[in-house]
Amino acid sequence: MVRYGFHIDYGFHTNEVKATDRIACSSFHAAVELIGKRWNGVIIEALLTRALRFSELRGAIPEITPAMLSQRLKELERQQLVRREVSAERPVEVTYSLTAVGRQLSVVLDAVAEWSLGWSGEEGKGRLWNSASTHSAS
Repeated sequence: MVRYGFHIDYGFHTNEVKATDRIACSSFHAAVELIGKRWNGVIIEALLTRALRFSELRGAIPEITPAMLSQRLKELERQQLVRREVSAERPVEVTYSLTAVGRQLSVVLDAVAEWSLGWSGEEGKGRLWNSASTHSAS
């Protein structure tokens, strides 16, 4: 059985590594690296609520610099997790939202948040980023 790219052996031993094991391991590693990259999880979490403008994201994540937020949003857009939409009206308004693939991460982030609360001894305090500043700037 392959779970998260690691061959799990039930009742017999084998040194055989299948091509599917390497592919699954590579995909798993890439996904964990993408979600775990500094600020990416928090950005995705913020966008799970609704589409946000750049300034609203900055308000929700006050510790991130504008340059870093811009860099992370471009990366998440390249990975097809975030959609950038530019309005046709004046003044131009740019909003960021999650794609269908990005919204699938809700389940993953819920599981990580639940696990992290027990691991960090913060049970009962809610999601960590929600307990931080939740104001938004326009």
